[in-house]
Order: sequence, then C-alpha cells, then structure tokens
Amino acid sequence: MAHTKIAEQSQAYLDMKERTGLTIVYMPREDGGAAVRAVADNGKNDAAGTIVAEASFAHARIDEAHILWMEATELLKARAKIGQSHEMIWSVAEKLFALFRGEKVSFEDDAVALKERKPSGDFAPNPGKQIDIDVDGVVYERLPVKTRVITTKDTDILPIIEEYVKPYVKPGDVLYVSEKALTITQGRVVDMSMVKPSMLARFLGGRVGNYYGTEQFRGFGHGTSIAMEAFISEAGYPRAIFAAAVSAVTRPFGIKGMFYRICGKRAKSVDCPMSFLILEYAHSVKLAPNDSNGSAKRIKKTLGCEAVILDANYRGAFSLGKSSRAISEEFIGKLFRDNPLGQSDEMTPFCIVRKKQ
Repeated sequence: MAHTKIAEQSQAYLDMKERTGLTIVYMPREDGGAAVRAVADNGKNDAAGTIVAEASFAHARIDEAHILWMEATELLKARAKIGQSHEMIWSVAEKLFALFRGEKVSFEDDAVALKERKPSGDFAPNPGKQIDIDVDGVVYERLPVKTRVITTKDTDILPIIEEYVKPYVKPGDVLYVSEKALTITQGRVVDMSMVKPSMLARFLGGRVGNYYGTEQFRGFGHGTSIAMEAFISEAGYPRAIFAAAVSAVTRPFGIKGMFYRICGKRAKSVDCPMSFLILEYAHSVKLAPNDSNGSAKRIKKTLGCEAVILDANYRGAFSLGKSSRAISEEFIGKLFRDNPLGQSDEMTPFCIVRKKQ
C-alpha cells in the first residue's frame, strides 16, 4: 500500500461538452466538503451555464464527492458513445446526482434506453481489444458474449447463460464468467449508504495509491473509505490489520502486494463504485460472490464445458472459482492480461475461450 494524497482543487471536465451539452464541475469548500455540478452548455468554452444537477458533500463524505466526479465524467463519455441525445443524457445525469443525494430513483426508463441484447453468433471484440491472443506459443480466440442488462431481478445466472451462451459453445471451449454478473444474481450488491466506514477503513483507504487527480488515475480501487470498509468486512478485521502491518514492514524492502495477498481474493474482488453506465448500480458496492467454485461446477454441468468465475481489470486477472484445478492462475492471468471484457458499458459478462486451430 502506498499513500497518494488527493489533490483537492477545483476542476471542470469540458471534454464531452460538445457531444453532451454538459460540463462536470468539482468545487472543494473551505470546510473540507465539496460540491459537484452538471452544468448546461452556455455556448462558451468555460464552466459557466445553467446548473442541471448538483450534489453537496460534507467532509465525512468526501470520498463520495470524488466518486461522483469520476462517475459523472465517465457517464458522459459512455452515454455519448451509445448515441443518446442531449436531453436523455441530461435526464440520466439528474438521476445520477439524485442517487448521491440519497433520493429514490426509478431505473425503468433507463433500462429501456440501454436496450436489451439478443443472442448473436457474431463475436466482435470490445473497442481497443483483440479476439486472438498468444499464450505461451498457443493462440486462443476470446469470444465476448453480449447480453441484456443483468439486474437484481435475475436471481440465477444459469438461465442467462443458457439463453446467451449455450447456442455457441463447442467441445473443448472454456467459459469465463464475470464475477460481477454472478454477484448481481446472488444479490451481493449493496448501496453505498449502507456502508459505514470505520476509522481503520479511513486510515487504510487513504493509503491506497490510486493516483486520483493525476493522469495516471484509472479508478479508485480500494482507495476510498467506503470500498476499504467493504474490503475489510470480507477479509475480517484481524486479517486486515495483520496484512497492513506486514505490508508496512515489507514494502520498504521492495516487497509489494502483501496486503492483498494476505487478505485474499474475496476481499480483493470488492468494487466501489460498481458501474457508471448502468444507473441501477451507480451508487453501489459490489461484494464478492458466494461459492464461486460451486457456481463454476453448476455452469459446467449446464454447458458441458469447463467454467471459470473471473475477476479482471486493467491491473490483471484472477479466478474466484473454477470447475477444474487444471486451469492455472498463471494461464488465466496471461489469457486476460488486457481485460478483453472491459470495465464499463460493454455488457459482455461472458467470454467463450477456444483454442485456435
């Protein structure tokens, strides 16, 4: 763990102004709190204009202000990419800010706007990714399977897999399942307001190097008090304290990663925020799925092929559960080293992996 001080300064995100009609503004206050605004275009290249949405945060909730800033900017990029109108994007922005104000929000219109996907045998790589990858001299095809939006109304992942994956599985294939999809169907998603950060979570979360406020920033990871509290709950307080102590001793000697190694995969799998495109999960914390090995074996029984419950991001990939121990962690890490399923709006929770002939 490495401490990265968050730069508290006014910021204005103007990059998507022309395509969305909105600017996102972050304004720190003297009392340690902050406000985040979505401001409508006034025809000038600045942050002035009509306030479409706003949320204010006391110092104790400053992490939520940082999360909203990131989510709002990413939401503009994602919604513009799928071709939504200015009016629709403004409406979604208002709902996002309302979530962070603690208000009740309906997700029905948004689910319709995102549209349901139909099964398709035409496998196309996600933007910036490749289908084929070489692992130790063997080429594998990674076939991402697009689906409809998976919600908490889906209480079993098997019917979704049968609908979207089963028609295209061939002998010798291996199915990799995003742990997010499994987590949702298990109801292992909680609202941020339900997580009450402890002093330990605030202390440890502030020492995770996520580079917020710099060009190196790729996401908060566990670098907020909310995410760290969920992380600690999964790992257990004694283990988290022990891991932090070991990390503090070993890191000066160049030994990195001991904190996560000791706390384990389940804790490492915690995500906050969970999504910035699917509004239902924009103010949510994702916990680790339960019985991932059992789920992988159920999937294998349904499809007749091996299955892996996968956690992948820009930092790497690892399994939370496997139907076979023969699939090594080293192989999984190499196979998904570029995170071909993506992190945002791809809606490709399943990936069929096939050895290329």
